[in-house]
Amino acid sequence: MNHYKAVFSQNAVDGLLEISDYIALDKPVKAGSFVKELTTSLKKTLSIFPYSGKVVENLDLDKEIRIFSHGSYNNYYRVLDGKQTVEVLFIFNASRDIDSLITSL
Repeated sequence: MNHYKAVFSQNAVDGLLEISDYIALDKPVKAGSFVKELTTSLKKTLSIFPYSGKVVENLDLDKEIRIFSHGSYNNYYRVLDGKQTVEVLFIFNASRDIDSLITSL
């Protein structure tokens, strides 16, 4: 079985930093460990099962975007078969309005 490489776009990295900053307001020690847990989970799962996420139907984008959830965070990604890569595009709290967030990027 060939494994895919998971990479994070700058928008995804920015999302991780935002999550870390938010968690650190109440639990500074937990912030770093949670971000590590989240990134490890994404890399491990998506490298083995790149098509495990559900296709997002309601986004007005030209490419197939999938969603993988971890706790209360939604991780939007696309599979690049030719490169054996999964690109994590965005990471947001599930309660946020994804349409307005993506439009603002």
